[in-house]
Amino acid sequence: MKHRHHWQDWVFGVIGLWLIVSPWTLGMTGAATWSMMALGALVVILGAIGLLQTEAQDWTDYAVAVVALLIIAAPWMVGFTAVAVASWNAVVCGIVLAVAALWSHLMPHEGGHA
Repeated sequence: MKHRHHWQDWVFGVIGLWLIVSPWTLGMTGAATWSMMALGALVVILGAIGLLQTEAQDWTDYAVAVVALLIIAAPWMVGFTAVAVASWNAVVCGIVLAVAALWSHLMPHEGGHA
């Protein structure tokens, strides 16, 4: 039985929480605020599911990777590219989430926990 306890789930939670509060910190309004809050909440939920799983199930990592792509695309899809710091926040958070989500699937394992 392969247990699932890896650092990525904690990263998902922290970045998800940041995405929820970042609209107020970075001066976002309207649809930008709601999109970041919704995507952040989804990332937090997926991270929590990952932490609560007793056996390894890759679907949460892949789901976070898909959400990460949506976060990266959000400035253009929702239309907040004029707020540079908010756009960069979305892109950087999305990239970090995507890398963390796919890390254990792309890196060779040498035993132990991923």
